[in-house]
Amino acid sequence: MAGCGLGESTHHLFLHCEIFGSLWQYIRDWIGISGVDPFTLQRRSIMQMLWLLCVWIVWNERNNRIFKNTQTNIIDLMEKVKYHLFWWLKANNVKFVYGTIRWWSDPLLSLGID
Repeated sequence: MAGCGLGESTHHLFLHCEIFGSLWQYIRDWIGISGVDPFTLQRRSIMQMLWLLCVWIVWNERNNRIFKNTQTNIIDLMEKVKYHLFWWLKANNVKFVYGTIRWWSDPLLSLGID
């Protein structure tokens, strides 16, 4: 179990767990959207990458809690998401229209996605 006291399933762990569920709201607030526009290819690609990254972050945190008896707070998990997404994008030669400093406050604008 990830520490919330409920049975573990992928649905619970990644969407409804009281510990990890709030991560998605932090992500939406950071990006500045309430949902995904399925007709915008660039945004959809970023959101797919973001989803996979968040699953990876949550899964690693879950394993750290179970096997290493360590915990990272939700704000630090959010910072990990920002950091890792930035470096995943840079590894794929994504150009930042407004520079990397803007990335932390407005990621879509820094990527030239409105």
